[in-house]
Amino acid sequence: MTKEQQRHLVLDYFARGGTIHRLPTPEHSALPEILEYLQNCDFVVYPAPRGDGQPKYVYQGAVVTLEKLVSIANEHRAIKHLRPFQLVHH
Repeated sequence: MTKEQQRHLVLDYFARGGTIHRLPTPEHSALPEILEYLQNCDFVVYPAPRGDGQPKYVYQGAVVTLEKLVSIANEHRAIKHLRPFQLVHH
């Protein structure tokens, strides 16, 4: 489907009274806790500037996905015998 076709479908949807609500996704609900945990462990981590597609994060100078960030945090949490962070996918 072309962008013009997508645009037409969206405009038609709105014309018929449709609405779009952006809901927070469950996998992002733990994000502040994950960032805080890594920062408290003295790692440099923060959201990367927005680009196309999936949100990215800067971890120790490298750009990583949320899944990679959670994996890194969970590796450190396992060493300390802490419960892992969970990502929920729908």
